[in-house]
Amino acid sequence: MTIQTAATINVDAPIAHVFSIAAGYDPRDLIQPFGPLPGINDVKGHDAPWSAIGQQRHFTLSDKSSVSETMTAISQPQSYSYDISNFTGLFASLVCGARGQWDFTETGPGRTRIDWTYQFSPTGVIAEPVLWFIVKLFWPGYLKSALQRVKEKAEDTQ
Repeated sequence: MTIQTAATINVDAPIAHVFSIAAGYDPRDLIQPFGPLPGINDVKGHDAPWSAIGQQRHFTLSDKSSVSETMTAISQPQSYSYDISNFTGLFASLVCGARGQWDFTETGPGRTRIDWTYQFSPTGVIAEPVLWFIVKLFWPGYLKSALQRVKEKAEDTQ
């Protein structure tokens, strides 16, 4: 079973511009602590905008845990997705893998909707309710706060 959550935001900027801002956002600035969820403190590996399948980066988080991302699909300017693995810290006991997906939809001239979805695979039946609680309670706000940063940057730089 997977546990899914998502967040959506509308941006007053053209789709290609919004895509380039999102794919190129420095993860340390994009992912900030939210409630008990950590932010990104350090990035190793691919440090340029996401642009090709197979690109990898490794994050050290503000709670001293770490995680890796691998780009699995990209269709500019409509979408990109990545797998998350190598969890350490608390999430290592709860999650055996996750997938992030960004979808960009032109909703009118110079207007774009971003849908950001996460799917988590729990390590087992004991981890599932704890993971479900974290993902459903905290993850939407975590995603929305990051999407708000993308929106502000895209609207301010067009």
